Amino acid sequence: MSLLKSVSTIASSSVISQLIGALSIWLISHKYNMAEVGIYALIYSIVLVGAQVCTFASQLLIPKQQEEELVQNVVFSTLQSLIIALPYAALTAWLFHQNIFFLYLLTLASALVLVSENLSLRTGDFRFLIFQRLSVSVVVVLSILLTSNTKAFYWSWAVSMMVLIMGCILYSFNIRQVALSHLSIKNNLSFFKRHIHHITKVGSAEVLAMANNNLPIMLINFWFSALTAGYFSVVSRFCLAPVAIVGNAVRNSIFSKWSIDFRNQRFNFDEYKKVRLLLLVLGVVCTLGVFIFYPIVMRLGFSEEWINSIPTANYILPYLFPALAVSPLTVIELIFGSHRYFLRIQLEQLAIVLAAFIVLPYFYNDYATSVILFSVLTFIRYAFIYLKMNTLANQLKSGKIEP
Repeated sequence: MSLLKSVSTIASSSVISQLIGALSIWLISHKYNMAEVGIYALIYSIVLVGAQVCTFASQLLIPKQQEEELVQNVVFSTLQSLIIALPYAALTAWLFHQNIFFLYLLTLASALVLVSENLSLRTGDFRFLIFQRLSVSVVVVLSILLTSNTKAFYWSWAVSMMVLIMGCILYSFNIRQVALSHLSIKNNLSFFKRHIHHITKVGSAEVLAMANNNLPIMLINFWFSALTAGYFSVVSRFCLAPVAIVGNAVRNSIFSKWSIDFRNQRFNFDEYKKVRLLLLVLGVVCTLGVFIFYPIVMRLGFSEEWINSIPTANYILPYLFPALAVSPLTVIELIFGSHRYFLRIQLEQLAIVLAAFIVLPYFYNDYATSVILFSVLTFIRYAFIYLKMNTLANQLKSGKIEP
């Protein structure tokens, strides 16, 4: 499948997935209230971060993996998730006053989603990847519709997710290839030692990246209120939809294709330039689109609670543009570049999050100021990343760096 076709295929499915996700937020806000949207966003953020902590990027080796190591990779990622999910669930349940068993089940299911997605990316089976992502979104909506209270909703969501993702893994992966030797401590430790550089460097970067995306929701819940977090969640779902739809589609497509190029020791510079231009154009169009149309849509068809989210939409515009125009390009660093630099840029973003949502609120507790500072500093950070990605691409083109 060509790069453009794979991007359009994933993006079209992401549109549906985002619409379903928006529907789930709308249902929660109307069935309960906007504060419950903030609590849902908090739990969702906890399990997304937990999924990255559990796998620690071991699943990202799957698309690049040689055939003889694939089974061990899948087994290692699964065992790792089963073990790490327990202390993570215990810690987050204590911090946020949630049920440990519910968080364990949902965190583990989310970690296995990552394993299953990378199995599809390895083979380029984008149709099944689309099916899985849509199904994950549908599970949430059905859980809301078929339950009568929030406790039942969250348990229904967790159990359904686990059943769904187990079926997806059984479809994508021939479990009969797994032997008892793959489960041994010795072989799993050996796998870890062979890939320790990737797991420690890229794994830390991926955990930080997911934490950076979700910590704002958690910290807004802490410093301000669940209602304010609900506004931020609504804006993140609607205004950052282009990032989730187009940005992730491009990222997944080039990760799949450039991983194949990496295995074949080549780099397509012309393709890189086309992706770069496409993202820049989309970044400008989407940022202007949100600035113009989001207030209009909110005022035409939504309640006062939703209209109150308009200021937040304006605050995050400096964040929206580079998140779409630059962020997907960091895949080149993940595949061909320095794992140390990939980790560094995530540490920089973590520093921004901590400055905007911990240090600033401690001394000056103002929601608008925190979000604006977060957006502007992120824009500056991405400007430097953009220059670095172009330098790496030129080095790969000239042959100064061997893929």
